[in-house]
Amino acid sequence: MLAVFSVPETERHKRHLLRSRLARLGFGSAAPGVWIAPAHVGEEARHTLRRLELDPYVDLFHGTHRGFEPTATAVRRWWDLDAIAGLHRTFLDAQEPVLDRWSGRPDVPAREAFPDYLRALDSWRHLPYADPGLPAALLPPDWPGARASQVFTELHQRLHEAGAAFVRAAPGPA
Repeated sequence: MLAVFSVPETERHKRHLLRSRLARLGFGSAAPGVWIAPAHVGEEARHTLRRLELDPYVDLFHGTHRGFEPTATAVRRWWDLDAIAGLHRTFLDAQEPVLDRWSGRPDVPAREAFPDYLRALDSWRHLPYADPGLPAALLPPDWPGARASQVFTELHQRLHEAGAAFVRAAPGPA
């Protein structure tokens, strides 16, 4: 998915909004006014740009990279893969020990599960916005994203129900 846009100088605030939304959708900057993303974000991008009334400034394209360098090399110009990998590693450093601790337990007490689940959820929530979800063939061989996703999924499966039970059992406002 390619987004090509031009916003008049008189509407600078819309240009900033457009760039920030494209980044949150997983787009990387290929050149000024030209942003690129994996095809799977296409429909969400169309919906978001229409909802924010930014669609008159943007043309969207779907195509294949035909550059003079390998796509995997170009991807490193469009996204800061080292920074994204760092976010995944930070998540893993914090949450793999939590998963290890819970994996060996036969029980899942709600009072203990709730804070661990909440911390896992909080540390995970920004990763889907930072990582565009590029195909594995375009990523470094030691990419930590798949492991981070696996750890979060396992923590969610293990702790979600007990954490939700803890919240339901908590006394309501007086």
